[in-house]
Amino acid sequence: MNKKGKTKLFAILGICIIALLVTAVFIRADSAQLSDNETGTAEEKTDNSFSEDVSSYVKEFVQEKGVNTEDINNISKVDFDSLPKEVNIENVNDANLAIYQIDYNKSDSVQDKLFVVTYAVEKLASQGDLIVSQDKREFLNFGFNGQVDSSGFLRSATGVEGSLEKGYVMMRSGSITGISTSLEFLSKGNAEIIIYKNGNPIQFGNTFVSDSAGTERDYDTQSKGTVSFEAGDIISAYIQTDGIQLKDITTLVEITTN
Repeated sequence: MNKKGKTKLFAILGICIIALLVTAVFIRADSAQLSDNETGTAEEKTDNSFSEDVSSYVKEFVQEKGVNTEDINNISKVDFDSLPKEVNIENVNDANLAIYQIDYNKSDSVQDKLFVVTYAVEKLASQGDLIVSQDKREFLNFGFNGQVDSSGFLRSATGVEGSLEKGYVMMRSGSITGISTSLEFLSKGNAEIIIYKNGNPIQFGNTFVSDSAGTERDYDTQSKGTVSFEAGDIISAYIQTDGIQLKDITTLVEITTN
């Protein structure tokens, strides 16, 4: 798109914002790479390509995200045909949307980026038509290498055995949304993987009933928000053997954060 086309697009966006027809959603990304075909500092982009209202709009929201406007390097429009992995938009006609990437200096040596998703409310059947997925899914690794003769807490990926007080410490709020386990029965019997949050069991885990020796597996998922946690909460995992012997337990606990 040439400079004239960009200017026209940004002018239209400014009118939408002034008319209060635009809603913005920010999506935080963990790393940044400046586009080769989008150059210029934030000051140049803002002053020359945006209206004063749009300039104030962008500066206000990036400041709310803890970003100083002088640290912004570039503002560019995202191509819908090559959306970044941080942006996942479903169930909406892309003609109603515009996505802008803001590149900035997180520190002297690290760059980061923000995404602004805007849409005109009057062009959509309802706001529910817009789904912006900004969830981040991570996995907590638990397990035990070798034979298990009794019930107990599983070890973390570092080999440290968990407890009511020890486990993975959450760095931000979120939800427990999935669990999967594979293990080997050395005889028939029952077993259960129990997730603990701050030393208390939650009603979500993997349950096994085996009629013979051999490897078994189970997995379960649940909706975000069903089992929530806050930053600082401790997540650990426990194997209930019911008196039988097991071997080689591998458990993944999926957490979803914003």
